[in-house]
Amino acid sequence: MRLDTDRRSARERFPAGLEQPEGSFRFSRDALLLAEFAAEHLPVRGAAADLGMGCGVAALALLLSRPEWSAVGVEVQTELALCAARNIRLLGLEERAAVVEGDVSDILALRHTREALAGMCGRAGKELPLFDAVLCNPPWRLAGTGRTPPSDLRRRALFGSPRTLPDFFHAADLLLVQRGVLAAVCGAERLADALSALPPRLHPELVRLVFTRKDAPAAFVLLLARKGGRAALRVEKLEAFEA
Repeated sequence: MRLDTDRRSARERFPAGLEQPEGSFRFSRDALLLAEFAAEHLPVRGAAADLGMGCGVAALALLLSRPEWSAVGVEVQTELALCAARNIRLLGLEERAAVVEGDVSDILALRHTREALAGMCGRAGKELPLFDAVLCNPPWRLAGTGRTPPSDLRRRALFGSPRTLPDFFHAADLLLVQRGVLAAVCGAERLADALSALPPRLHPELVRLVFTRKDAPAAFVLLLARKGGRAALRVEKLEAFEA
């Protein structure tokens, strides 16, 4: 009974109370906006992969809003992968969520991600399943630009290379079923790079510019691409002004 009460309390307080390693990047609104954005475009049930899972906030937010969904995260930093696993237990989502430690550019890590999904859905030993959706919040800031954090954990979570977006989106392409969706977030200044990094099979369907301050340029962009999609690209804006 105490365990159920603790988990119910943790879900009510979410995202407050999530564990985050000391010195790491503290999750921000972009991860929660990504989860909300993805949920708008998903069917009632399915499975999502979260590339660059961090402490798990985006995938966990999605699962709390979509009780028929499951998720497997991929995280390259050991401390963050362990933290995500503890947050999964904190919320009582062990049967619907898992985390794989690995690099999204590593084919073996992607295989382990599919194996984790197979284990959750009782398909172990059969053809490995693919995912209906991929969430992606990559380290989109380019190394050498902006202020460099002193913590290696924070630096790796925030800063990538010109290969980061292509690597993340290629992994999404490999993990998605036909007609599956990629939901990604990055800085608005990287929109052109994000669009050009999409593999040919991932067709952009929606770009949502997120404005966090009045009289200022967009801060983030949310991007939806569909594997094998053909719909015309739509562009929207979201005013999410900070209090």
